[in-house]
Amino acid sequence: MARNPYANTQMQNFWKETVEKEASARLQSFAKMRCQERSKPRQLEVFRKRIEDNKPSDTVFEKLPPIQTEANFSRKKADLNAPLGLDAVTTAVLEAPEMRAPSPMVLKSLYDGFTKEEKGRYIYLKQRHQTIPEVKFAFPTLSSWEYGWRLGDVIKKEDIKKPKFGRTKIVEDTFYTRNGLMSEYNRVH
Repeated sequence: MARNPYANTQMQNFWKETVEKEASARLQSFAKMRCQERSKPRQLEVFRKRIEDNKPSDTVFEKLPPIQTEANFSRKKADLNAPLGLDAVTTAVLEAPEMRAPSPMVLKSLYDGFTKEEKGRYIYLKQRHQTIPEVKFAFPTLSSWEYGWRLGDVIKKEDIKKPKFGRTKIVEDTFYTRNGLMSEYNRVH
């Protein structure tokens, strides 16, 4: 079996010095080139020269018909800002604001004092938070609002009594149909 020529200390030091010399030569070259202006790639110049060389002569341009500046169209130009296929009623709904304006009293509280003193914006937001969504909005903006939207029209506050054990039948009274099945189910159980 042959001996490894790099196994002795003299050869290892030689390779170590060679690597260090090459690294220092690269750093010196980089430092010298860093101060100089870099040459721009010549590829763009080559393309520009090819385009100029292949440019058609002026006689070809004389044979072509003149370019008309204004195009004559017989059609009416389309209004790109108009809604597509929607009538005026739905566009009015789309342009309506999501949230209704607050009452003048609530709006007045907005500009009265500072939030840090629990006045002004603090009171305004508290009053707006206390109003129910049906008063603040013209229509439900979230799909989850549809479940309880206008619940006051279906059930009166007088009909809702405080339950004895902390549970109410609001879902049963408003959601299930009145076909008698649920009442029969409750009698059996």
